[in-house]
Amino acid sequence: MKTFILLLPALLASAPALAGVTMKMENVSDYKGETNKSSHVNYIEPQYSRLEMSVNYQDPEKKGTSTQKSVIITRLDKRVVWTLMPASNAYCEFTFDELRKSMNSGSAMVPDSAMPAGFTYKKTSGSKKIAGFASDEYDFSGKDLKGKAWVSDDAGLKPASDFYLGQARALGLSGGKGAPGVLMGYEASGKDSKHGMTVKSVKTGDIPAEKFALPAGYKKMDTSAWKNYQKNFDPKMIMEQTKKRMAEEAKARAKAAASEKGKDAVKKGLRGLTGF
Repeated sequence: MKTFILLLPALLASAPALAGVTMKMENVSDYKGETNKSSHVNYIEPQYSRLEMSVNYQDPEKKGTSTQKSVIITRLDKRVVWTLMPASNAYCEFTFDELRKSMNSGSAMVPDSAMPAGFTYKKTSGSKKIAGFASDEYDFSGKDLKGKAWVSDDAGLKPASDFYLGQARALGLSGGKGAPGVLMGYEASGKDSKHGMTVKSVKTGDIPAEKFALPAGYKKMDTSAWKNYQKNFDPKMIMEQTKKRMAEEAKARAKAAASEKGKDAVKKGLRGLTGF
């Protein structure tokens, strides 16, 4: 017993700490020439993920560009997702059942670098290095999108791949089976739209536990608050807003053109009556 007591601290001291992975990413979405860019930072350990997003968007109230920040914390141990709204010191809580419904609606809260379910992946002979990691190329298609994805199974990304695999299992999804590993980048196109994501840097090391906890003083709100908040960075919602804005602009141009045409007709009529 004495030997066990003496050896246990030594064994614990020699055991390597479970390192996390911090990934910085850039996202670009384009709909008929309207481009939306955002930057993400994802802190990942096998049971936790914290996705910080910063997006520039067209603010109709300010009639210019504004920046919105938000955070999504996924806890596999608690089977919940917390969506933080820093500007309001508030958060919403979603169970995994609610998250699954959100994903099925096309408005996902699953962090980038997870291999999305609902797509078919086929490995090609291509490969390239992204953020220093060798990444295999895959053709993929599904959900009215098709394109190329680059996936790395490097051992240095194991905390991230373990998290995504655990997340897929917890949600009852098949993500990762067609392209095992961590998504390092993709280029996709659909009708009138293009989308892309690239991992810019990867850092390994311990991540403070508070990154995966609710901040003190944050107020819990109804989940509808998040639906309104996410409209500026959710790709599907951005596309819908862009369609609406472009339709309104086209209507305004048509109205202005009709007004000018009417003015020209009046002027022409007056010239006919007056002779000049």
